[in-house]
Amino acid sequence: MASLKTFIHKKTWIFSFLVFVFSLNAFAQQVPKTYYATLSEGVKLYESPNEHAKVLTTVTYGSKVTFNNSDTDKLTMLDNSVVVNGARTYWMKVTHNNVKGYVIKDNLATIQPPKENTDKLSDWLKQFAQPFANKWESGKIAESLSESEHDNYISRQIFQNGILLTVTSGYDANSSETVQIPNTNIFAVYNLIQHIGSFKSVFKLNTALREGTSSFKDSEGNEYKWEVLYQKGEEIEDKILQSIVITWNNGNNNTLKISTLGNDIVVFYETTL
Repeated sequence: MASLKTFIHKKTWIFSFLVFVFSLNAFAQQVPKTYYATLSEGVKLYESPNEHAKVLTTVTYGSKVTFNNSDTDKLTMLDNSVVVNGARTYWMKVTHNNVKGYVIKDNLATIQPPKENTDKLSDWLKQFAQPFANKWESGKIAESLSESEHDNYISRQIFQNGILLTVTSGYDANSSETVQIPNTNIFAVYNLIQHIGSFKSVFKLNTALREGTSSFKDSEGNEYKWEVLYQKGEEIEDKILQSIVITWNNGNNNTLKISTLGNDIVVFYETTL
């Protein structure tokens, strides 16, 4: 009976917690938002929503822009779409250093890009996100919500901005990090992940997102396999990027997957012997 009460209490706590997080996200959508440039070469700020328009300035990697979520700006976004990597995206009217202009939505993210020399996904999160409430200890969720069995360890941590981090390690010499990021898109996260130290050399091998399976080799002869999956959009010519899976062996077996989950994006990285 005691274990049943504990289980019910745990589920009730998690449900209440998630409702609060979703409420924060809903509120955040009603006010001006801060976005960050995700391209290493910077993001162009155009005079009008057209790639042939005059470039007013370039927003450097990691720099902020402000998007005012007005009805007029929403219509501008919907009426002026653009195709990037074969998938349709939209323009956003933003302000950067008191200069107003238009940028391509997928080149921005609502979360800060990784700083230089950031090695792991979890290191990146620590740079800009705080654990929710006062129950987190050493960056991990309270003991009652952790699991440990047969030398396997799982920790979960929800941050104030709604991001969920899950870290695992085990006796079979494997470890993984999973990050679930709410209210974003796969292209923005794809651009961000390229700056994580563990993945920089991987992304240098392939900068395109061609549909299907492709293989590449590094200077040491290690093979990297990319699997890119698109889904048909509402328009005949539209495609929606669903997932990117990269696998390789450089002494360890590695899997990096970026995929959509509703309005969220999930990044999963696992390494095993």
